[in-house]
Amino acid sequence: MLVVLVIAGLAVIACVVMVSLGHGGEMAEFPPDVPPLDLPAAGQVTPADLVALRLPIGLVGYSTQAVDETLHRVSVALGERDTRIAVLEQRVAELSYARPQARQETRQVEAEQAEAEQDGDADESRAERDRAEAEEAW
Repeated sequence: MLVVLVIAGLAVIACVVMVSLGHGGEMAEFPPDVPPLDLPAAGQVTPADLVALRLPIGLVGYSTQAVDETLHRVSVALGERDTRIAVLEQRVAELSYARPQARQETRQVEAEQAEAEQDGDADESRAERDRAEAEEAW
């Protein structure tokens, strides 16, 4: 009788070792029994989508898979939004830093144009004086 128990124990241990090494086959994967979420792609989630979202309820609460997928999509959308905000803030900072320099350059250009116009007016007045002198000389 003892021999039979030892053989049965060794058989059980051998089966456990075989299964743990992967020789016992694999478990079948079953498709989820929850309906798909009515959410857009991960980067295009809007607040209205989240307000209208109804997560499926399981036996002990919300479906873990549905909640995980929703949280992933929302986190991707928030990450993209935060990245876009940071880029736009950087552009605003660059433009506001460049604006005083641009104003100074614009003022310099305007001053140069005003001087050129004054010089042009002076040239025109000189030309008129020269014409008047030439007419008097005739």
